[in-house]
Amino acid sequence: MDSTCRHAERIRAMNRFYVDKSQIKGGWVTITGEDVKHITRVLRLAAGDRVTICDGNNTDYEGTIERVEKGEVRVRLGPAVETGTEADVEMVLYQAVAKGTKMEFIIQKGTELGVSAFVPVITSRTVVRIEDRRDAEKKQQRWQRIAMESAKQCRRGRIPVVKAVLDFDRALEEMAGFSLALLPHAAEGGLPIGRIPGTAGEYGSIAIMVGPEGGFDDDEVKRAVQRGITVVNMGPRILRTETAGIAAAAILMYRFGDLGGL
Repeated sequence: MDSTCRHAERIRAMNRFYVDKSQIKGGWVTITGEDVKHITRVLRLAAGDRVTICDGNNTDYEGTIERVEKGEVRVRLGPAVETGTEADVEMVLYQAVAKGTKMEFIIQKGTELGVSAFVPVITSRTVVRIEDRRDAEKKQQRWQRIAMESAKQCRRGRIPVVKAVLDFDRALEEMAGFSLALLPHAAEGGLPIGRIPGTAGEYGSIAIMVGPEGGFDDDEVKRAVQRGITVVNMGPRILRTETAGIAAAAILMYRFGDLGGL
């Protein structure tokens, strides 16, 4: 193992905190907010202790705490290294809004698998309704917190973005711009997801659209095909909405991302 790899491994082993890249100035960063409580009250770190700082842009820094004050922790930063946990492929999960805590589960596990962003979608059979703009923003903020917490746990170099809720047709418009856009559907005739042509590195961006508990209706599938979206088959069994997206992301990340250790 060369010195660069050893340095990266040492950084990953330290207590790790995310900051916005704009907060890093002149080799220093000031940590504020909830992380200060975690550093001082839970971890009981003090001046001289080392930490890892991630700028949310796939870069880690080995840092040394210089000063701990009420409400903030001042950290001096060392050399930057690539985080090394981000896949080369951008994968976005367009997920029909699921009931209860299912949406949180999908975001949590998708983040662990390497999904880059999540887009909540309202389809004709979506049971969950967004009451108004305030309700939409409240849900988005909660889902973004789930993505942040999961990213910390699995040491992601970037925090996946949970975007604003879209209707079905607007989501299709966005998906049309991806290198590969897929719609898993239980009906017969779809391309088996394991038979999508190509090899790792061939697709720069992949979009997956997963339906609600009741699935897509026939008209929605037709409109997706008209947009150039490929309908895929996930196998002989019916998968729940919280299973389908995670299974599809895992299969595609293995085929075209980094889960295969490529």
